[in-house]
Amino acid sequence: MPGLSSYLVSALSLASVALASPIAKAQLVGRDTSLLASYDYVIVGGGTSGLIVADRLTENSSKTVLVIESGNLDDQEDGVLVPGMAGGTGKNLLAAHVVGGGTVVNGMFFDRGSRGDYDLWEALGNPGWGWNGIYPYFKKSETFSPPDKALADEFNITYDPSAHGYQGVIKSSFPKFQYQAVKDWFKAFKQIGIPIPKDGANGDAIGAFWVSNSLDNDNQTRSYARRYYEEAKKRSNYHLITGKTVTKLVLSGTTVTGVEFAGSATETATKVSAKKEVVLAAGTAHTPQLLQLAGIGPKKLLESLGIKVVVDLPGVGSNFQDHPVLYFSGSFSNDYPINPALLTSNATYAAEQLALYRTKREGPYTISRGNSVAFNTLPQLSSQSIANNLMQKALSQNPADFYPAGTDSTILEGHKRQTELLANYISSGRVAIQEIAFGGSAGGGNGLEKPFSRGSININSTDPWAAPVVDYGVMSNPVDMDMMVQLIRFVWRLYDTPALQALGAKALTPDPANDSDEAIKAAIRATLTPTFAHPSSTCSMMRREYGGVVDSTLKVYGMKNLSIVDASLIPMTPATHIQSTVYAVAEKAADIIKSRQ
Repeated sequence: MPGLSSYLVSALSLASVALASPIAKAQLVGRDTSLLASYDYVIVGGGTSGLIVADRLTENSSKTVLVIESGNLDDQEDGVLVPGMAGGTGKNLLAAHVVGGGTVVNGMFFDRGSRGDYDLWEALGNPGWGWNGIYPYFKKSETFSPPDKALADEFNITYDPSAHGYQGVIKSSFPKFQYQAVKDWFKAFKQIGIPIPKDGANGDAIGAFWVSNSLDNDNQTRSYARRYYEEAKKRSNYHLITGKTVTKLVLSGTTVTGVEFAGSATETATKVSAKKEVVLAAGTAHTPQLLQLAGIGPKKLLESLGIKVVVDLPGVGSNFQDHPVLYFSGSFSNDYPINPALLTSNATYAAEQLALYRTKREGPYTISRGNSVAFNTLPQLSSQSIANNLMQKALSQNPADFYPAGTDSTILEGHKRQTELLANYISSGRVAIQEIAFGGSAGGGNGLEKPFSRGSININSTDPWAAPVVDYGVMSNPVDMDMMVQLIRFVWRLYDTPALQALGAKALTPDPANDSDEAIKAAIRATLTPTFAHPSSTCSMMRREYGGVVDSTLKVYGMKNLSIVDASLIPMTPATHIQSTVYAVAEKAADIIKSRQ
């Protein structure tokens, strides 16, 4: 049985992984028939978005669909199913190498961004992609179960029943256990003036609130995108092949006619045709890689590698975004006897609690990475005057200062337009810029949700098995550093609230004794993690004159029969863990593609 780490592969080393045997010896997963020579739709990637779109397209029995996934099915081991064993993040960009993608290994947060997060997408020129356009798809993907009443009463876990879905594929609910210190954190946010909304799922995701997990309430196990495949796998028009990597888009001029795939660099590639569309769902790192290898991307880059330019599309690989996070630590000298540290410091206690989980599905192992979070606006966490000054600083910048010399004018124009919108939404408090992930311990995560910096993911080789080059561009814009300083100062103020002082709270890192802006910036440079495992935006849905790659119907500019449905199309990262956003985007994408039938 593979361990959890076998499903998490750094994008910097993904090309070295080959798990499958040749197709002549392999079976299509869930099917005992042969691979067809052509399908109506070929979906590249069996992660979250790929499985959703495949499920919805095969609801029409006359349409054939093939999904090609480089990873394999998980074995439903503890590291996948047990919430308390959910994984974390690191410095590298991680690509989930498994059917179901990141939903198999993530921290299970099932929150949504605020109304403003998605209205920004529409304001960039994407009709139908604002909050009102995507809200129904959040609900469509979800089957919500309310929290246990006794636990909800004790911890004041509130929710808005009308904001949730009840017929979706993914189960959403709350664990059957919470640590007592969560109450004190909520008190602290309230004491410092942060609002406590009833439920962020209704578009009011600003303040400190409870969020559900992608959790099956019936058995307290992870609910993940593989469920879409389990729902659809018996359909005769659906094929999923695993352990195979798509190495090439097959073109006839500017029309995509199919793909080639193989199990390793030494295996002879197999070609399969697509009669209607090739749908890219390879993820934020590998969707732009495939486009660039096919000659769809920045002309200068392609020509430097000797790749024939099919469509000069400068935005492919640019506009890369994530949520940089600085994990802060503290101590409670008057902590509760039962606290999260016991699971790692007391082997007897941990064994008892795991046994409790296995027998009764109760206790701390029902908790993944938590259910309580705060998303704060810049005026809330600092002041209106600071917010206005920082946004004026952003507006006064020259975008060319943050990109390599010779960057295409459309990329610079897109950056300018995003900055104008971001500055307006941030200064007016319509979107959050900070996430504080808190729970039962004295530390947590302090994430920057609306960075102005942009990175890139580009190929530097014509070898499809070579990993693309990831440049986070983190903190390349000084406004991000200025905002991060405000985020840290806000956490220190939280520690000083009466609620946390009653627990003997003390901030440890970053050290509040070194409270000058320069000392804080030095701590940021030393300890910042560039990713919260929320990578997006490398093939953005924007106008072509803004450096966009797909239009609002998800078609790749300049190409025929080619669309994108994964997180790479997100134009500006929302202030949220992006799992449920990807579910909603893919559900909406499926309807858009079906409308073309």
